[in-house]
Amino acid sequence: MKLTAIVSCTLLVCLVGCSSPTNDIRYYQLVTKTPLQVNNEIQQPLTVAPIKVANYLNGSGLVLRQSAVEFNVARQHLWADALEQQLQRQLLEYLLLALPNQTITAFNTPGARTLQLDIHRFYADEQGQATVSGYYTLSSIGTVTSTPFAYQVALADDGYPAMVQALSQGWQQLLQDLVMALTADQTEKE
Repeated sequence: MKLTAIVSCTLLVCLVGCSSPTNDIRYYQLVTKTPLQVNNEIQQPLTVAPIKVANYLNGSGLVLRQSAVEFNVARQHLWADALEQQLQRQLLEYLLLALPNQTITAFNTPGARTLQLDIHRFYADEQGQATVSGYYTLSSIGTVTSTPFAYQVALADDGYPAMVQALSQGWQQLLQDLVMALTADQTEKE
């Protein structure tokens, strides 16, 4: 009898453990499309400063805005790379592909134009909108131009994968606009 009770308890514990929901951690990465090359004769080198993101975006979790004053940072839906690193890498890759004639130099190179990107919002909300906003600063000898940007993309579906897809689309639009701004800035200088 005692042996039957022990076996029954052990079996019950195993069954309860197997039926409990798992706490799978999922990792996400932004997706960017290959840019079209811009044919231009860019002469002045470009320095890309490290991207700055708002402190609440610095964690590894994706951010969901729940109200005007409340944000939720996911614990099981995480960025595969730190957001700052992922954005920096993708920005550099995009610029190198879109502007093959553009020389990109080390930070603080004398005589180079500098691009600084500040991200203030990079999240989705409960109404199904992804938001990417902030400003970028393009500086050259004697001139500094700061330009705000804000992109909203509707999520195609519910869930974190749809959130990352929508954020990717907003990020892609920013990358395209940066290429246009860089080429326009260089054309004005010539």
